[in-house]
Amino acid sequence: MQWNLNNFTKIAFTKLIQPFGEDLNDVVKITKAFGFAANVYSGLFRNESQEPYINHAMKVALILSDELKVRDVDTICAAILHDAIDKGKDVNEIVEELKLNFGESVYDTIRSLTEPKTNEENREKLLVNYFDNISKGPKMPRFIKLADRLDNARFLKNDRKKEKALRYKEETQKYILPLAEKTDDTMALKLSIALYEIK
Repeated sequence: MQWNLNNFTKIAFTKLIQPFGEDLNDVVKITKAFGFAANVYSGLFRNESQEPYINHAMKVALILSDELKVRDVDTICAAILHDAIDKGKDVNEIVEELKLNFGESVYDTIRSLTEPKTNEENREKLLVNYFDNISKGPKMPRFIKLADRLDNARFLKNDRKKEKALRYKEETQKYILPLAEKTDDTMALKLSIALYEIK
């Protein structure tokens, strides 16, 4: 299967930089994040679909920018890059590039959002710890995690693998909905609706 940027990717990028058009530095930083993400996610598709993985990153950033009116450039960059460590081929190189190109704040956010590697025996314990850390941490990672889960829930409502979708729904209800209710009423409502639509 050929991987390339599709029309959605291009439209999403244009839409994403529009609110930041007044500040050239912000536009440059978002453009750099998009280019870096497109490189890291190159060749990756979303859940066995034909959708380039970069589209998920763009949707997460757009949920923040369009739906929540977030205007903090570092939050938008971290949203685009939130899976870079997890999906990158050379983790050490990715970490260095993130620090160098986007600063400690963006890197720390991405690192805090990177889910721990789990197996069946330790999954529950590690996830409880992971979500607890996000819950107690700064708002930027919380909003990105909520937007990430919201986009995934919207995507999974049409997934043919119902068992996987229902497992994701259950995990999101258990760990993420309380976080959403604590963080932002609008996100809690949007997430509840998206989860309800997974049947």
